[in-house]
Amino acid sequence: MRKSLGFIATASSYLLLAASAFAQNVTIAPPAGSIGNICLTKVPQFLIQLVFIIGIVIAVIFLIFGGVKWILSGGDKSAVETARNHIVAAIVGLVIVVGAFFIIGLIFQLLGQPNPVTNLTINDLAGNPLKCP
Repeated sequence: MRKSLGFIATASSYLLLAASAFAQNVTIAPPAGSIGNICLTKVPQFLIQLVFIIGIVIAVIFLIFGGVKWILSGGDKSAVETARNHIVAAIVGLVIVVGAFFIIGLIFQLLGQPNPVTNLTINDLAGNPLKCP
């Protein structure tokens, strides 16, 4: 009972006796180098590029992991084989991701359309490209 009464008294004194702060009317501008206005028509293009970047980063990390496993195998044939399989899988994954990037670009170039990875346009219901403000 005494502890709770002491806690209530302390909390109420902090809240009731705190000095009021009055600020002027200040306009806050975003800091230099910030994103500013985000154009929603660029979000899908950003997400597609992000997926490619994440795939490349994962493949490189997997490649490094396989190399470290190879170094730490200590001559054990099964450990070397496991490390070699990691490295081969990482290289195959890297080739697939980079190949998909170029194949998508090639297909859209042959069709005469803009590449959705590097130049995605979103149209309104009338078929006109949306413009960012």
